[in-house]
This record gives sequence, structure tokens and C-alpha cells, in this order.
Amino acid sequence: MEPQQDAKSLEMAGSQLVFDEGYNRDDRDLARLGKKPVLKRNFGFMSILGFSCTVLITWEGMLIGGPAGVIWGYIIVWIGTISTFAVLSELASMAPTAGGQYQYGTTQKGAPYASLLTCVESWVAMLASTSSGRFLSFITGWVTFAGWQAVTASAAYLIGTLLQSVIILLDSSYTPEPWQTLLFFWAILAFAVFINTVASKTLAHFEGLILVLHIFGFFGILIPLVYLSPHGDASVFTTFVNGGGWPDRGLSFVVGLPASVFSLIGIAHPSTITGAMLMIVGADSAVHMSEEIRNATRVVPRAIMISIVLNGALGFAMMVAYLFCLGDLDAVLESQLTLGYPFLYVFQTGVGSTPGAAVMGLIIVILGVCSTVGVLASSSRMLWSFARDRGVPLWRHFVKVRDSAYLLIVEEHRILELMLISASFNGEHLSLFTRLRLLP
Repeated sequence: MEPQQDAKSLEMAGSQLVFDEGYNRDDRDLARLGKKPVLKRNFGFMSILGFSCTVLITWEGMLIGGPAGVIWGYIIVWIGTISTFAVLSELASMAPTAGGQYQYGTTQKGAPYASLLTCVESWVAMLASTSSGRFLSFITGWVTFAGWQAVTASAAYLIGTLLQSVIILLDSSYTPEPWQTLLFFWAILAFAVFINTVASKTLAHFEGLILVLHIFGFFGILIPLVYLSPHGDASVFTTFVNGGGWPDRGLSFVVGLPASVFSLIGIAHPSTITGAMLMIVGADSAVHMSEEIRNATRVVPRAIMISIVLNGALGFAMMVAYLFCLGDLDAVLESQLTLGYPFLYVFQTGVGSTPGAAVMGLIIVILGVCSTVGVLASSSRMLWSFARDRGVPLWRHFVKVRDSAYLLIVEEHRILELMLISASFNGEHLSLFTRLRLLP
């Protein structure tokens, strides 16, 4: 059905949605899914590409994850990730909504939004059997909702601990405390909330700027590291190390693959070589912004595919440079006991300057903070979309949208994050620096 110059009505699933004169293709796509356009579409291709790339944060994640990914493992995982993202791109082109995987269409006559258990057509439902599609979509909605809440807290927490590691690099007498990490966490999250609420009209321009910083930051670290560091030889392409005590190197290689997975989909926790914490899928972040993107059916898939190709290439280049400049592997691993993040030690020994290494570390901190802005934006859109479909308790409080902002990140959303991080800090094993207090 093509739009006309006068008001145009579209009948869908027993309900009638009426559009003004400015009715366009994006609104028609939402109507097909039983949704009413609410959010302002201020994102274009470059801004959403920057959004997706900075949330994906691959080359930064490769540094934090350490050397365990191995070059060939990274290539294998990269190819697999491109295949996965291609499927997500196709699904996003068919149903570009903030709900993403779980999203539903209206089936109740006259109802503005669908009940979760009376829904049709979601990404999951399209791929599942008729009998299980609705239930699996409901479960997917809750898993995605809970995961995004946890990821937002984790992002701010990890960047806060990285900032403490930079301080340790500059001042070896500094003793990090969990309460200081919590203050850094609050500061990072407060900045992300500020950009997403008070300065929400600048969010699209902010993400476009961060794409530039993402690229320049990459060269700002790669060039000094490659130019000033002693180089290894080509054995990095052929040497497989079994450092985990596994029966053979082949099994050790397979076990080490998660490090490459984490670096291609987010930041890995540095407490082990293979990493222990997955941040967030950059492609998924773009999907949840779909209702704020102009020509979403085309722009979102393009942004997803270009982001994985671009970030994968940057991550591969950074990984190769990092492995060539690694130096003594045992010394790098031991530095984790004092610095928390071994790549800072590689920077320090490579460039031969502690202040220079600190500046390189701060580049990653800044990009990590900017990544948290995008993570929070996607997280809030997911919460809002799930509330719109009445999938969470107190959904009426979460579904409100202010005229002055793209989306209201309500106070209850922040309470969820604080509850998560409080639970994390109550568990001593989650603090990177707890063991530092036990050192002589």
C-alpha cells in the first residue's frame, strides 16, 4: 500500500492505524508490525555505523582479552561472526523494531499494543515452529531484557577498573579500593545517562564523532606500538602454546577460541587469558535503535555488516601488532597481578615510557566510556520496547516518552543497574583488585 498526500489509513490485524500527511516508509514498516511510530528518527547511516562500531569495540577488546585468541582462531571466528550477522541483518531488514529478536505484532482488535502471549511474528517466531514460536519469543524477550541490564552495569564496571589500572601504572603506591571502583562506575554511568537524556538531541552526532575517535584512536595506539616496540618474528603465525595443561595443542586451540569470540562481540574480562565476561553484540545494539533510524530497513543491515567487517579488520591488525610486540609472555601474564590489565604492561615496555603508555590506556578508557553511552541507549530502548508490549512489571512507568528526549530512561531503569552492581560488589570474587590487597 503506497502512501498518498492526504491522510492515509492502514488496516492491520483488526486494528486501524491512521497516519498524517508525512506518513513514510518507516512508519509503514512499523504499522505492518502493529506498532505506532513514537520515537524521532534522528540517526542516519554514518551515525548508526558509529554507534554499532563503538559498541562492538573490537580492537579495544582484543587488547583487553590478551593474546589467547591466536591469529587463526580469530580468522575462523570472524568468518563465523560475519555469517551470524548476515542472518541478523536479513531479519532486521524484515522487522526493524526496537524489540529486535522478540518483537511482536498486534493480534487484539483495537488494542494499541500486543500482549506477549497473544502475539505473532517475531524473529524467533519466524524461525521456530508454530506451536513453540510464541513461547520461545516470550523467553527470548526476557533473556534479552535481562542480558542488556547486566551488560550496562558490566560495561561501566570494567571501564572503571581499567581507569584504576592506569592510575596504578602512573603511581605504583596507589591501592585500589572497591568503593573507588564504585564511584568510577557511577561517574561513567552518570555521563552515559546525561548524553541519553539531557543531551539526547545530540546523541546521533555524538556517535558519529565517536566513530572518528574510534578510527583515530586505533592508529594512535597501533603506530607507537609498532614503531617503538621490539618486534618478534613470524613464528607468531605458526606457534601454538598449550599454557592451560590440556592434553594436546589442538584442544588448547579450541578452548582458546572464546577469546576471539569475545573480542569480536565485545570486551572480555581480563582476569583469565580466555576472558570471562561478554559485553554486548554490536549488531544487536543497532537493531534496538531501529525506530530512530531513517530508512531503517536498509540502513540497519548495512550498518551491521559494515561494522563487523570494519571492526574485524581493525581487530585483526591490532591483534597481529600486539602479538609481534608482546615480548616475554611470562612477564606479561605476571603483570596482571599488579596492573590488572596486562596490555598496559605491553604498552609500557613497548614504547619505553610510562606516561606514553598511560595516554594509550586512556584512549581505550575514553572509547570505553563512549561505548557505555551506546550500550545504555540500546538497553533503554530494549526496556521501553518490552514495556510497550507489557512484558515487564510496572510497564506503564517504563513506556513513557518525553518530548524533549528520544526516549525517557526512567529512574527505575537506573535502580535495576544499581541493584546489579551492588550484587557484584557484594561478591569479592568479581573485583579485579581484591587480590591486590593480599599482596605483600
